[in-house]
Amino acid sequence: MAKLRTALMVVTMIVLAASSAAPATASALPRIWATVTSKGVAVYKVRPRTIDLSEAAGGTLTLSWSSWTQSAANGAGQAVASGMGTTTTLNVKVHASAVKRGKFTRLTLTTTASNGTPDVEKLHLSANGWIP
Repeated sequence: MAKLRTALMVVTMIVLAASSAAPATASALPRIWATVTSKGVAVYKVRPRTIDLSEAAGGTLTLSWSSWTQSAANGAGQAVASGMGTTTTLNVKVHASAVKRGKFTRLTLTTTASNGTPDVEKLHLSANGWIP
């Protein structure tokens, strides 16, 4: 009986140590606005692969996230925008911040112009999407 009690204590200690060291689950992390469905419903996700900016700056971000925490997220990828008969593709760095009610409310996009000058655009979440 003593061996069983010792074994149960060891198993309990291992389970407690593993659960306290576990990273935050995806559901506990802040989400970011990704798109609006055809029915006008906003979709928020943790680490979305794409973010549709057609309601604001016009275009789509295709991203890989390098970090995602309770207070900020960073990533990089491509921004593709179409308009006036042309399509432009730019490499972009993104930084999400300002968490309110479990959602990021700020998105900073940084691209580099052909002359090497960084171009920074800060977007704020509105009820209908991103606005500059």
